Amino acid sequence: MQYILVVDDEAIQRRGLAKMIREARSHCHVLEAKNGQEALEVIRTNPIDIVFTDIKMPVLNGLKMIEQMNASAHPVKVIILSGYRYFEYAQKAIQLGAFDYLVKPIKEESISHILDKAEDSITREKTNQLEKEQIKQQLDQTLSVYREQLLNDWITEGVPEAKGAEMRRQFSLEAQGIVVAVKIEGDGIPAASWESGSYMKSALLEQMESAVARRGSSVSFYSREDKRLLLTVLTFPSLSACSMAELESVLQEFAFQGSKQFGISITIGIGRMCSYVIEEAKQSCEEALMAASFRYFLHDRTVIPYSEISRLIRSVLYNYGKEEELFKESIRKGKSGQLMNQVDEWFAGILQGGLPEPGQWIKIVQRMIAGVAVVIRDFVSEQDYKDIVMGAESQLSVIDNYEMCKKCFMNLLLHWMDMIQKSRSRKHESVVESCLQYVEAHYMEDLSLDTVAASLFFSPNYLTLMFKQNLGTTFSKYLSEFRMKKALELLQKSDLRVYEIAPRTGFKDDKYFYRVFKNKFGMTPDEYRRNNHLQHISND
Repeated sequence: MQYILVVDDEAIQRRGLAKMIREARSHCHVLEAKNGQEALEVIRTNPIDIVFTDIKMPVLNGLKMIEQMNASAHPVKVIILSGYRYFEYAQKAIQLGAFDYLVKPIKEESISHILDKAEDSITREKTNQLEKEQIKQQLDQTLSVYREQLLNDWITEGVPEAKGAEMRRQFSLEAQGIVVAVKIEGDGIPAASWESGSYMKSALLEQMESAVARRGSSVSFYSREDKRLLLTVLTFPSLSACSMAELESVLQEFAFQGSKQFGISITIGIGRMCSYVIEEAKQSCEEALMAASFRYFLHDRTVIPYSEISRLIRSVLYNYGKEEELFKESIRKGKSGQLMNQVDEWFAGILQGGLPEPGQWIKIVQRMIAGVAVVIRDFVSEQDYKDIVMGAESQLSVIDNYEMCKKCFMNLLLHWMDMIQKSRSRKHESVVESCLQYVEAHYMEDLSLDTVAASLFFSPNYLTLMFKQNLGTTFSKYLSEFRMKKALELLQKSDLRVYEIAPRTGFKDDKYFYRVFKNKFGMTPDEYRRNNHLQHISND
């Protein structure tokens, strides 16, 4: 919708013209003002597109109004209303930038014609402006891509001396400087936020440049290999102009504000100071990235200078065969407390005397986990074993700090211990179940622990232990109880004589059966049968 303003001190003419405009453009919003001063107020508070104005007015005439309107950034099409005797004023208005003029008295067809003309001009201007903005945007994008390409090449590959001098001029850099690497992490951040041009990435870049602006000349850009890596080359006129403590404080505040605003984790590494930053930027960048990676061990730190961790770095070779065997032994024996102490001691030992590079340490832990995993090989299928080892190595590779690595490593070993214990338990239960089934099938025979063990291919000692652990009794007691249970069933449900029941339940002779039965129940088998018969009659 267009906004049109009619300005005239004569109310009848103003209202008449406004009425004609409304009839010609029913979709337009038509406002009125009685002088130039009032018109300027309306223009300030409304998006006026076209103004019809008289020239001769009190307070502020049309010409003065146009002059003040020209100072405004908002473009307005001004159409002068003039009589023949004031035509020279109309010419003056055109010189001041008025779009056109109408000679009083105004006719309806003149209104429609000049509105068409003004609207066409507005449309063309908007189209031209849009095209200019699009061209500028494309040019800016092209320059931005070229700029990042140039800076990335510089930081990863280095540049020749001539190109370096050109870059110093182009980015207004000093000779000395350092590289700052900002690693951005956040699992809950949408993927679009990591794309070039996103609000978050643009805001972080601007905030970084603002944070270091008073420390020296700088240039910031994102790595083309890692969209979550912001690099800043900060330069100084002299090495003494850089206070590392002050810089750390500034970067600490930047990280805190960025994390708070966007819900992300920020780690900052600082390379060593370079005397010739153009030539040494690549090395300083590698050092900054190395420093940032050591948050793996220094998880409570956000800003880490390479100069601080360089003296701690030590190379570690895999010579932990002894520890590997101790872990296996504890797992096999089910000694969880001992295992946890061993893991604590092994991890603590890594931090003594220096720190390995995080990547190297992860490989060591993965090699250890693969070595210890051998203890479960006999308890799972070959494919399950391979999947378990690969899964464990994968878990350890994605963990981003030392404490979580230790927790994951320990949980894996405890889980394997539990797997072995449960597997053994199931095996023991299976052994006992097989033994019970054998007893049930052969209880009437001359059975002994040795004959059952031999039949099931177990040692007598192992079978004795399994009975005790799973049933809480001995084999002989269980066998005697089972035979007596079968004897009671025959006494209750059959008409067999006692001397016939004895061999059917595994007793050598009826006298031995009588003696065992009376010792257990306090009566003979015949007395038991009579009592059971009388009880049955009374229940009926």
